[in-house]
Amino acid sequence: MSLFATLILLVVLPAIVRAEEPVRERIEWADIWVTDADKNDQPRVLFIGDSITRGYFDGVEKQLAGKAHCARLTTSKCVADPSFLDEVQLLLKQYRFAVIHINNGLHGFGYTEEQYKAGLSALLNTLDKNAVDARLIWATTTPMRDPGNLGQIAELTERVKARNGIAAKVFENVLLDDLYGLVEQHQEYFSADGVHFNEKGREIQAKQVADSVQSCLPKTHISR
Repeated sequence: MSLFATLILLVVLPAIVRAEEPVRERIEWADIWVTDADKNDQPRVLFIGDSITRGYFDGVEKQLAGKAHCARLTTSKCVADPSFLDEVQLLLKQYRFAVIHINNGLHGFGYTEEQYKAGLSALLNTLDKNAVDARLIWATTTPMRDPGNLGQIAELTERVKARNGIAAKVFENVLLDDLYGLVEQHQEYFSADGVHFNEKGREIQAKQVADSVQSCLPKTHISR
């Protein structure tokens, strides 16, 4: 390959991987919630995810009461979305987090797996630079079931498994919270749509997430 052709590839490939143009869903949404934003007497925890995270957030917050203040960024944006990090930065600029729990993988199936990997790497770099004191936890993305037959795993779960494999490599030095394994064999935890969870499923996830976060909380807290 000529030097000119090589230079062209070096210019073009990052654009292909980075997903310069967003892949939009029919409805896009973002939900930011910060409890006790006026207080700094306890360590603060950030939960980054989607509607699955939003589903177990209240349960986690109750279990961490008196131990940590909780905040969430739940969004329809996949980590591969060009504006995803803008939403993350909005919180990182305002608050100091002791622990950040990440669960992102059920949206943005219009992005390639290479773009998903690039998005995860960009998120990790952003957190390393802008949340230097935070302990990181990444949660495996949960499986999907056939809404007409909850006993059957949905075909899209193969992509979920592929993304979990990618995340395992990107986050190889980050604490794992295996939510996929927690619910994989329990169709009774799922709601009728096969994606979200019923009260029992949310309760089970909240307990495991709270336990993983609590194990990372600092023994002493420095307020800001």
